[in-house]
Amino acid sequence: MSDSNKTQSSFSNLLLSVLGGLGAFLIFGIVVFVAYLPNRPDPVDSETHAKRQIAADESRAQGIAKLGNLDVAMEATVNSYLKD
Repeated sequence: MSDSNKTQSSFSNLLLSVLGGLGAFLIFGIVVFVAYLPNRPDPVDSETHAKRQIAADESRAQGIAKLGNLDVAMEATVNSYLKD
């Protein structure tokens, strides 16, 4: 066998090996996607998470309300300063 046949054969073997490896990863990814991801159970602490989310939303709303009233307090402070 000549050197050019060895080089060509070696390159084609390498190419087929790389493609086979990529194909194996692709098949594994498809199996994981089809079998696992759509059938994931709900998290165990979903009720706790929902309660915490509600509390966080209420806290944010209170903070926004306080910031909305801040301009009124600032105006009262400035008016009381100007009256003196």
